[in-house]
Amino acid sequence: MFEDFLGALETDDFEETPVSIEEFVTQPNYLHLPPLSDHQYTMIRASTQIYKKETLIDLFGETEGLKRWKQTCNEVIFQLGKGSGKDYVSTIACAYVVYLLLCLKDPAKYYGKPPGDAIDIINIAINAVQANRVFFKGFTNRIQRSPWFQGRYDAKANNIEFDKSVTVHSGHSQRESWEGYNVLIVFLDEISGFDIDSTSGHEQAKTGGAIYRMYRASVDSRFPDYGKVILLSFPRYKNDFIQQRYNDVVNQKETIVHTHEFKVDPDLPDEIVENKFSIEWEEDHIISYNVPRVFALKRTTWDVNPTRSIEDFTIQFYTDPVDALSRFACMPPDAQDAFFRSREKVERTFSDLNMALDDRHRFNDWFVPEDEKIYFVHVDLAQKHDHCAVALAHVDKWVNIKVGNQTKEAAPFIVVDAVRWWTPTSAQSVDFTEVKDYIISLKHRGFNIRAVTFDRWNSHDMMQQLKAYGMNAEILSVAKKHYEDMALGIMEERIHGPHIRLLVDELLQLRIIKDKIDHPRKGSKDLADAVCGAIYNAISRTPADSNQEVNIHTYDYEDEVEEQAALARKRNNTIELPERKEMPDYLRDFMDGMSGEDDDGGRRFVDNFTIL
Repeated sequence: MFEDFLGALETDDFEETPVSIEEFVTQPNYLHLPPLSDHQYTMIRASTQIYKKETLIDLFGETEGLKRWKQTCNEVIFQLGKGSGKDYVSTIACAYVVYLLLCLKDPAKYYGKPPGDAIDIINIAINAVQANRVFFKGFTNRIQRSPWFQGRYDAKANNIEFDKSVTVHSGHSQRESWEGYNVLIVFLDEISGFDIDSTSGHEQAKTGGAIYRMYRASVDSRFPDYGKVILLSFPRYKNDFIQQRYNDVVNQKETIVHTHEFKVDPDLPDEIVENKFSIEWEEDHIISYNVPRVFALKRTTWDVNPTRSIEDFTIQFYTDPVDALSRFACMPPDAQDAFFRSREKVERTFSDLNMALDDRHRFNDWFVPEDEKIYFVHVDLAQKHDHCAVALAHVDKWVNIKVGNQTKEAAPFIVVDAVRWWTPTSAQSVDFTEVKDYIISLKHRGFNIRAVTFDRWNSHDMMQQLKAYGMNAEILSVAKKHYEDMALGIMEERIHGPHIRLLVDELLQLRIIKDKIDHPRKGSKDLADAVCGAIYNAISRTPADSNQEVNIHTYDYEDEVEEQAALARKRNNTIELPERKEMPDYLRDFMDGMSGEDDDGGRRFVDNFTIL
């Protein structure tokens, strides 16, 4: 059908009649590549429709032409499993866009620009090495091997200049800007590898959000009808930038849950239960979007890449299913190496909707201290970057923890009374006088504050000022050991605090990096540190009252049992087979056959599920 309409094209705009995507990919005169999967062709169509409505009508007829015009995208979001061929497809899409432009007599004039004006296509990677070794190398290879492009380009170190002032650039996030370029299309390659949106308000931060907004504005200002920002990545953790943007644009979707049963050794009989394990993953089918002219796709590696099957990932899912689901099925955990593994426990802990302060940061009338209670404050200072946060906490009572038939020794039940934070912007930093006045106002309200602790950054002056008001001010650098106390309290449901979405998100995104607790990609943990410090102060500095009645505290320990079971199964990034302490001999023989060095010189499986 495509050829039936070619003769209807207006000759004024075209120097050469363009061929279809399928022909461009497979025919010897063009890229001469194997056919792509349906998803890959869909991705290229969404990324490459750059012609005017009247051109599409001339090309495909009125009905089909209008349909394709309505499907023209300004933003394309590909959340795809690792190894799905994102870079491969993006180089083909880029080559096809250049081809469509070069088929025009004067691309700039076609878009209402001065004749011969430049048109730029930019690929943005995390750094210069990534930019040159991945996208640009693949794109250059496509062009150099294509007979059609010969004599139509001049390849340079970081860009390829084509005829008719069309240029493809290989860029990276460390470059300051691309001001002055006529950007038609931007590929944001592995956008989840960029930092997440800065919570500091600093507009120049090199974050995924800042980079996206900069190039979105650049494309919209030059080619509002045809320009595109294309986001490609597999998710690193839940709610990283690719997932944020995907969730922002999707309005309604149908989610299908798939299950697959693997055989560790495919040559063994099917009836051997110990040789089998299963995984589940979700597949989205988008029904509607929140914004027009956008296309999003989330798929597994094996759905997109026709050269891979799910069985290719048997060992990855067997040894580390959480990581494999994240990398290949776009189902990441709350954080890589997440410190708090139970979302439900964290959300249950911080669920109190009664806030100490109203929207104008005034104390609510009910917010008053309890008699004979001792309160503690921890301050996480920040002035120009990140949040400045102050948390207030106290021990409400002492409880004996009962788990099943076992009763543990008395432990404190902590209430986080209030959390307040300040966010600096590029135009205005945090006024530490306001922070100091807030802490003093807690004392004036009657709270018996035993200690105010600070992190080490720029705290000396404020500590001296608080001491002048008769308050005890000290240094406390919140570390892993303090978070471990907090985690135990959350697991045993001995902490109760306000429902602050930012705080919950910070806690769930914390991860263990080199035996330290850190946030992902320069995200925020300022509220989390403030709350953790206040909780630690309350635990460590509140003496147990021997005359106080101690209550029996029973908590839902199923999450703890499951977590401990998971940790018991997961040793050195492996998972034991169900209900077996040792590997069966037939599986041991199979794994022994896999031991030794792999193609990369690394060790594979030996003996009892151990990866060396």
